[in-house]
Amino acid sequence: MRDDFIDRKIRKMAEAERMAVPESLDAKVENILDGLETEKKDSKNTDGKRVNQTVRHYGFRRIVIPAAACLLLASVTVTASGLYRARMESMNHEKLETYFSGLQDADVAADSYSRPLTDGEKNRLEELRQAYLEEGYFPQKELAMLDSPEKYKKGVAFYAARSTFFLPEEEMTEEELLELIDFREKRDYSLAKITEEIETGDYEYVKTEDSALPGDMSQESGSQQTQDAGEASVVPGADTAAQEWQVAYEGDVSIRCAAVAENGLYVGGFTTDGQARVEYLPYGSGTPETIFEDFAENGEVYSLCLAPDGSIYAGLKGLAAAGAEHGWLPAIYHISPEGTLLNSFTVGEREWNIVDSMATDAQGRLYVRMRMQEDGSYVRIYSAEGELIGTVADDNNYAVQGAGALGQGKDGKVYAAAQAVGDATAGNIAMTLVSVDSESLRFVPVAGGENVVCSADTIYPWKMVAAGVSETADFILWGYNGVDTYRLGETEFTRVQENWEMPCGTEGTCAVLVPDGRILYIGASDGFQGTTADGVEISGKDPAQTVLYYEPLVK
Repeated sequence: MRDDFIDRKIRKMAEAERMAVPESLDAKVENILDGLETEKKDSKNTDGKRVNQTVRHYGFRRIVIPAAACLLLASVTVTASGLYRARMESMNHEKLETYFSGLQDADVAADSYSRPLTDGEKNRLEELRQAYLEEGYFPQKELAMLDSPEKYKKGVAFYAARSTFFLPEEEMTEEELLELIDFREKRDYSLAKITEEIETGDYEYVKTEDSALPGDMSQESGSQQTQDAGEASVVPGADTAAQEWQVAYEGDVSIRCAAVAENGLYVGGFTTDGQARVEYLPYGSGTPETIFEDFAENGEVYSLCLAPDGSIYAGLKGLAAAGAEHGWLPAIYHISPEGTLLNSFTVGEREWNIVDSMATDAQGRLYVRMRMQEDGSYVRIYSAEGELIGTVADDNNYAVQGAGALGQGKDGKVYAAAQAVGDATAGNIAMTLVSVDSESLRFVPVAGGENVVCSADTIYPWKMVAAGVSETADFILWGYNGVDTYRLGETEFTRVQENWEMPCGTEGTCAVLVPDGRILYIGASDGFQGTTADGVEISGKDPAQTVLYYEPLVK
């Protein structure tokens, strides 16, 4: 226990010990703050007048952001205890270089995790980090380093080539959480220290030949076919199914969701000034065309799907007014392919409801998964005219709460990722696939009867359910664990891509299945924080750092 680890008196003394900050460093930090990149954005106020908004960008810790590194060093000297500072400064230069080069040479632009952290782990992480910084409460050992993902066995480990943290299936222990904190703090400190040395000319970093980040449009290797942003559309077919493309997005939408059409892709999200928007991108192109942005209020397009006639459903999450706890009731906008509003209607009973995912069946009925914060989740079914047909709620067998996605299968039915809460052999959080029956208003297992199809190592939410486009799979499912395929009638899923094989991290990424069978990930190496004209703080993916990754499922 912590009290056994270090005497409270010593901890208090350590906490009180502070290193004085030289005036020169204060001046340097001020200069850095003054020089931080800002972008003036034009936006409209409630009167329709255009006003300037300042958007500040933040990003992955790379050599290209020395300002952040200097600020990090400043924070070490100002806030850390003597024990913490001593731990950081005890690293020799070789150790610093190891952490630094690991960041620079990783072939992804951001950290990823083998599974999402639980709410309990997030809370304990924050508590333990404070103890780590202020009390010198350190782990007994360092986290394990992996040279290949296949070597992971237990505990917390890090695979540097893909910047992936492997976490145990069960909740992390205090020691494991401390190992994670310790690694991240040492890495951040090393980045700051080496970057400062590079800026002062005391250290020269030579980037290795294979350390280019995904999204670097200047790189081309092996079977990869690099597509320049803005290039004419490329229609996927048999000749493109095995190709990898990395396409830079050239719009100004922070992309939250996407839906596929025959020759292109619809994306939705909001701009950095809070304007909800739906755009269209031909396959192979990074240059978007605005389809619709005439929403009744500012917000974020949180989900998209296509109807059989080619029209688009957009689920809007309204932004809260400045100082308000919640925004508008979620709304669904039905839009023609030409961008004409066909219909709109509100859904849910509470302002904090979110239209998490949508799908249509072959008859044009709309299925809407509602995410709740208190009383579970459910799927609502609407007619093409927006009239409520019925509701399918979580029951004693299956739950869509936290489970993820909806999608149409090859048979024209709508299927949902669900938790098999009634299957004792699978465990209460094991994932499975169910169809949503519009007549009986219940979830039906794909295998029929009690033969529930579950994957033993797929226990985290699938974020995408898509109909397979080949004879080898009826469904493609993507989530935190990676990409799985499934054929109706079989008793298990097949893992075809592990999460560390993705070209970008899982958090904040959306994915769709392209008609030629490739999976398309939309991820960003940077994020943004901004304020709307109404004073609402918003954050999301940085459009300028967003890349579309076309990946074959079988390489």
